[in-house]
Amino acid sequence: MACKPLKNLDVEETRSENGLVLLAYPLRLKPLFADVAKRFGMWKEGTPPMKRLELDEMGTLVWDMIDGRNSVKKIAASFAEKYNVLPREAEVATASFLKDLGKRGLIAFSSGDDKNR
Repeated sequence: MACKPLKNLDVEETRSENGLVLLAYPLRLKPLFADVAKRFGMWKEGTPPMKRLELDEMGTLVWDMIDGRNSVKKIAASFAEKYNVLPREAEVATASFLKDLGKRGLIAFSSGDDKNR
């Protein structure tokens, strides 16, 4: 919970009219699938296909707090306060969401004790 999430700089972030975050990020493919994608023209001008993800209001709140300074615990506490849920429930939901973003390559985590930031 002391880890601090950081946004991947390759992720393009835009806002919809209602203020929700829309993310576009390069699709990560295994080499075999990347070769197939290139052969079928899905890989244009040397750039991988882009995938899109629209965050809901809760996801947008969490995404906006990802800055490399806020810990997972702090983000979860803000989530609990805003949505009036139990702290443990907010920690589980926030950690699960951040884990999913990490699996997609949208964020990385730094240890809470990094002094070089």
